[in-house]
Amino acid sequence: MLPNFIIVGAPKAGTTSLYHYLSEHPEVFMSEPKEMNFFSREEIEDQGLYYADFKAKDMQSYERLFDGVKEEKAVGEGSVSYLFYPNTPQKIKDVLPDVKIIILLRDPVERAFSHYLMDYRMGLVDLSFEDIVYQQSRHAQSHLFYQQFVELGMYYEQVKRYIDLFGQGQVKIYLQEDLRQNTEGVVQGLYQFLNIDATFLPNLERSHNAFSMPKRKLIHKLYAFPLLRSIALFLFRDKLKETVKNIFFERKRKPTLSQKTKAYLYDMYAKDIQKLEILIQRDLTAWRKP
Repeated sequence: MLPNFIIVGAPKAGTTSLYHYLSEHPEVFMSEPKEMNFFSREEIEDQGLYYADFKAKDMQSYERLFDGVKEEKAVGEGSVSYLFYPNTPQKIKDVLPDVKIIILLRDPVERAFSHYLMDYRMGLVDLSFEDIVYQQSRHAQSHLFYQQFVELGMYYEQVKRYIDLFGQGQVKIYLQEDLRQNTEGVVQGLYQFLNIDATFLPNLERSHNAFSMPKRKLIHKLYAFPLLRSIALFLFRDKLKETVKNIFFERKRKPTLSQKTKAYLYDMYAKDIQKLEILIQRDLTAWRKP
């Protein structure tokens, strides 16, 4: 068994919430855990990207991840690394020519800073956001930080690749604003896209992937080790995992981004946003802030 739909990104645009809303539907089977990184594995390994966490390294092991499928109509996975890498859409097409593609996009400046805060929380980056944006650091991985926080927000080419390859009918695009302002409408529309019962309503009250920070510096340092993080994710699932997370992390008010850096980034993204508006036929005025 292989998936017939994939959430391909973007990171920090609401994919985790969407994953959970889909998982609750009785006619949907979602891979566990969410991020497979199967079709982007070679690119991630070649780059030495610090997210190198793969749940399947060959087709057999990838198929085994869906062994639990029974009578579900929609079978899916969600790996946000699939959106950025140029060769990934073709790799997916070669194996799953009829797969449906789901893309979530977010104001690229907000997405960049949110992604940075997540990686800082996880101990994956210790540079300031400004040092990364203005490329003022000689850190060995500064180019990868810039890619993850800045370049991933250049959506036009990323989205165009999927539309060109799979066609408009197989690609569904939402904005994070859609999900936030009309959650029920987005979820029901997505159920229709997947040809499953659109009258089913998941739990829309629960907050997924809410901002938090480690309560102690030691936790921040320990969480930075991928092996320890993987062991924790394996041992603590679902509700228990949430309980453990609440013990070591706490909800805090999000740090704010300086107006200077905001303006710099909005100017950088302006032309890409204009092209994206035409491509997806959406008004993105709210993304062109002064």
